[in-house]
Formats: sequence, C-alpha cells, structure tokens
Amino acid sequence: MKKIINEYFNYTVPFYAPAEFVVKKAKGSLVWDENNKRYIDFTAGIAVTNLGHSNNELIKIVNAQSKKMWHLSNLYIHQPAVELAKKLSKKTFADKVFFCNSGGESIEAAIKTARKYTSENFRKDKNEIISFSTSFHGRTMMGIALAKAKHLIDGFAPLPRGIKNHPYNEIEGLESLFSEKTSAVILELVQWQSGITKADKKFITKIKQLAKKYNALIIIDEVQSGIGRTGTLFAYEQFAIKPDILCFAKGIANGFPLGGILTSSKIGDSMNVGSHGTTFGGGPIACSIGSAVVDTISKKSFLKTVVRKEKIFLKRLNAINLKHKCFKKISSAGLWIGIEFDLNFISNIDDLIKKSHENGLMILKANINTIRFSPSLIIEDDLIDKGLKIFEKSIIQSLGS
Repeated sequence: MKKIINEYFNYTVPFYAPAEFVVKKAKGSLVWDENNKRYIDFTAGIAVTNLGHSNNELIKIVNAQSKKMWHLSNLYIHQPAVELAKKLSKKTFADKVFFCNSGGESIEAAIKTARKYTSENFRKDKNEIISFSTSFHGRTMMGIALAKAKHLIDGFAPLPRGIKNHPYNEIEGLESLFSEKTSAVILELVQWQSGITKADKKFITKIKQLAKKYNALIIIDEVQSGIGRTGTLFAYEQFAIKPDILCFAKGIANGFPLGGILTSSKIGDSMNVGSHGTTFGGGPIACSIGSAVVDTISKKSFLKTVVRKEKIFLKRLNAINLKHKCFKKISSAGLWIGIEFDLNFISNIDDLIKKSHENGLMILKANINTIRFSPSLIIEDDLIDKGLKIFEKSIIQSLGS
C-alpha cells in the first residue's frame, strides 16, 4: 500500500490531499482498503453514489449497454439520451435538457444559455450575473469567479467579468446589484461550504421579485442537492421557487460522469446549433444508468426513506452532543448533514477525520470546524448506528489529544 501511495504522489499533480490508505473495492456503503480493512462510508464519493457502490442493478445496465454501444457523439441520436431527457422533463419544471459530463460544465452551460437568451431577447449588454458568498459552483474559471472566495481564486486572475457577488441570505442591499443589464442570478438553495445552510424564505421571495422586475433569469445550482439528496428529487421543490435553468450532476449516474441543465423551451431554443457542445456528454452508458437512477430515486416511497434516515442521523447526533456537548450546531437537508464543532473541544478537524479513518469511518471536511456527511441514500440503519458509534469514539479520542 505504501508503494502505491508513493507512486501516487510521484506521478500526479498535487491538487488533493488524499487519505492515508488505498481503496481496493467498495460495495453498498462499505469500502475496503488494500489491507482488507473495512470502512463505513458516510461520503458516497461526495454525494455521488446515491444508490451505493457497485450497485447490482446498475452493473447489469452498464454490462447490457456496453455490449450495444459505448460512445457515439452528439452528431447522432441514441435512445438512452432521449429516454433520460424525457424522464427529467416529465418529472420537473423543464421542457428541455442539455447533457454534459460534470457539475462544472453544467454551470458553464447555464451561464452561456442565460446570457444568450437575455442578450438576444432584451438588450445586447444584458449579461451580468449575480452570485452569492459562501457558494460553490465548481473549479472552472467561471465557477471560481461566481464563488469569489479567496482560497478558490488566489493565483488565477484575471477572472471572467460581469459577475456581482452578494452575501447569502442577506436581503439588504440586494436590489442595488440588479439592473437592466442583469442576465441572471445563480444560487444554491442548500449551501454546504459552511456546513448545511438553507436559503431563507424571505431571501428567496426577494430574489423572485427582483428577477421578475429586471427580467433576469433564476439559475438554481443543484449539482449536489439534486437527485434525492435533500428528500425530494430536486431541492427547489421544497422552496416555492421555479428555476429558469437548473444545473445537475453528481448523483444522476451514481458515479459515472454525467451532468447537465434543465430549462424551458423558450430559453433553451435561444441556443442554436454550434453555440455550445460536448464530446462525451450524454453518452449511451451514462444515460442508461441515469435513467435507472431517476426511476428509483423519484419514487415517493424511496424519498420518504431518505427523510426517515435523516431523522435517525439527527437523533443519534443529538444524543452524542447531549453526552459530550461538543457540537455548536447540527444542520441537515435530507441525507446531507453538517456538524459544526465547538473549537474549544475540537481544535483540529483534520485530526478527527484521520482518527475516523483509523477507526473505520469515512467522513468529509466542510471547513476548519465543520464535518459533513453525505452517505448513500440506501445506507442501512445498522450502518448508520455503527458509523456514528465510530464517529463518537473518534471524537472522544480527539478530545483527549
């Protein structure tokens, strides 16, 4: 295992600081390393493998589709893409779908589509985008420009222009950013950079009013909050807001690269042949998987289990906090859970993550004092209990260090 780790650092660009073990296999909500040590996975590939690792039903679909067709290009029509586009349209507000490969690409497609639509239908310079602080829209140049966070933008200037940033959930001063040049406002209804933070109802109402007043589009980034993560197929269903454009990716194909945007015919039809494109986006295998994922996750009975499992997590976490009084805040949106620690008790989140790994639990860091869980949506109740016992053990060890 040490040899593989050394070779990893020898041959890869140092964009990541990976855990100190090498994964050999994964199944459901369990992962094994090269030494056959077992881990309970509370990360699901960062909210991606919503139906668990190496899902048997999805493996069958991959095998069947791989024997028919792997790749074609978007110069030719294939049924898996048409079928998935139709399902997403029927189950959401949308009329049209564009498929790409990732969340970052979906953001690019959304911004381009918004600017094309507003510049052609209102005025040529109607191209400004309003975004919000503590957001995350990927790591492309456009994505980091939208987030405007120091740790994301340092060293990458100059950034794309025409973007205005405003504090999240703050109404005061918001209208001053809008004008007849505003093309769109982009936001996450559930942010995760500081744990799990939901958009305030008054904030949403104000955005809707201002967007209507200034003929601006509303882009909702659901790259992470979509595909059942928050207890509905998409989070916008819970916030009394209808997007003009919605970005999706992550869980749509359970780990196979796929993303895209949803929009109306009116907006989508402003994009003409050649105005955007992708080589790999919407491929036959990815769309075949995505179609099965949507079939499963969109069922009301399935989504109810997400909410039920969320309650199990919260009950157990509150019990841990009652005992140790180490959490400052617990927040959640379905199976997307943030635990903010009191820094007087846990001063080193990285050490807590390391101890969790040593004890057989995979968790995520949100920031310097916050842990995030994004387990598979099918994680078994007993694994939730076992995982949280490991989490508590790791907290106790960290308290003593």
